[in-house]
Amino acid sequence: MKKIISVMVLVLILLLSSSDVYAQNHGDEKTIHSDSELDDFILQTMRQKHLPGLSASLVIDDAVKWQKAYGSADINQNISVTNDTLFKIASVSKTITATALMQLYEQGYFDLSDPINAYLPYAVIDPRYPSTNITFHMLLTHSSGIIDNWQYLFYFVGDAPISFQTFLEEYLVPGGQYYDPENNFGSWEPGTRCQYSNIAVALAGYLVEVISGMSFTDYVESFVFSLLKMDESAWFLRDLNVSHIAMPYHWDGIDYIPYGHIGYVDVPAGDLRTSASQLINFLMMFINDGSYNGQRILQNSTVQLMLSPQLPFQQNIGLIFWKSTIGGRAVWGHNGADFGARAMMYFDPTTHIGVVVLSNGEADLTVISDAIFDYAESLSNSPPETPQRPLGSVQGKINIEYIYTSSTFDPDGGQLYYLWDWGDGNNSGWLGPYISGATCEAKHIWSAKNNYNIKVKAKDTSGAESAWSDPLPIKMPYTYNPILQFLELLFQRFPNVFPLLRQRMG
Repeated sequence: MKKIISVMVLVLILLLSSSDVYAQNHGDEKTIHSDSELDDFILQTMRQKHLPGLSASLVIDDAVKWQKAYGSADINQNISVTNDTLFKIASVSKTITATALMQLYEQGYFDLSDPINAYLPYAVIDPRYPSTNITFHMLLTHSSGIIDNWQYLFYFVGDAPISFQTFLEEYLVPGGQYYDPENNFGSWEPGTRCQYSNIAVALAGYLVEVISGMSFTDYVESFVFSLLKMDESAWFLRDLNVSHIAMPYHWDGIDYIPYGHIGYVDVPAGDLRTSASQLINFLMMFINDGSYNGQRILQNSTVQLMLSPQLPFQQNIGLIFWKSTIGGRAVWGHNGADFGARAMMYFDPTTHIGVVVLSNGEADLTVISDAIFDYAESLSNSPPETPQRPLGSVQGKINIEYIYTSSTFDPDGGQLYYLWDWGDGNNSGWLGPYISGATCEAKHIWSAKNNYNIKVKAKDTSGAESAWSDPLPIKMPYTYNPILQFLELLFQRFPNVFPLLRQRMG
């Protein structure tokens, strides 16, 4: 048995706390517009952050739009990561545990305000506030007052030899081997403060077992995994083919050091192993209000409850799910961190874009998640409408500056940039930004006698581009012909009325 040394405990607590996820904002400008750009960015970031392997999936609405795998699942065995490689997802596991418990809530087995002691085979009492009931709602909002005493949150290489059911009783009940009234409970009254708690969520998992009459793992397998096609997902190493699991690694500044596959005593709080291609199904279910592949896993009202702020003193927590910010987006989900494991699972309720990123390294995955969101927005974004045919003089003299105008609309109402092709091998570069529908004005000087065709196109802030406009023919130099000038002006005013005239003048 190993104890986590104090410095690493502090680091792990910070990493595990989803309230600290609120990710870096990288501005509103979208930098990833193609599959190849995304690949290059992820690989570069993995090199910089020393991430040995990574798997990611992207969903929009009810369809997986992209998934990729990078790097090594096992360096010594020369095994590459695939879309089906299993990773430990650490605290993202809590969202599955909460889903299982909320299914039982939907069936009327309990109310969130019920005291948990009405359901447990033993009493869990805060020794400082013995008359205050700990409720289901408190467990699911990290406000129960049950806190993590890392002296007793044991971990092992392999599955923990202590069952989480036994451990919880020994931790929470007076006289238990791991009971510590000073350090297993907070100094504040339950329900008055939010402090992230692995033990509280493990207890929520045990309540799934007590209420359903099934083991926790059997219940989740039957009513969550099987319905979401998460066919190779499990809480214990003994239930998986270990060769399918990415080896967790630590970068020591020179090389990658394997940890081995680690199991904790608080299994429902963080010991799930699954793949990005499976976990995206779970996230897709939340994006689609509780339904997946025509099957209802949760009621719409339950999903909305889980994704709504629950505490007046902590507005970023729902029921286990956290509201965070990634690249300026307000997203809901969870992250996870453990020795040699990082995971992020978030979705944007506005765009219905969901992202899962899993790694067997120890660096933050926010910038990669942000890049995948950028890429998704370029896929889901509607391009601007084709700009109108340029307006301006169709004849003129060389070395004289001329002004031309055009405009178009962005279906998403965003800002636009315009690119003018002058037909002489030069272009304007992207001009803007302009609000949707506003007129873009561009200037140009021709330096040689010739006939030219001006055209213009637009792009939005996500990089989606319109088609080129119809060309405007330009003749240099200007030769005054009043009849032709009159006809050209008439054509500009009524371009669809005189197609034959246009062809003659072309």
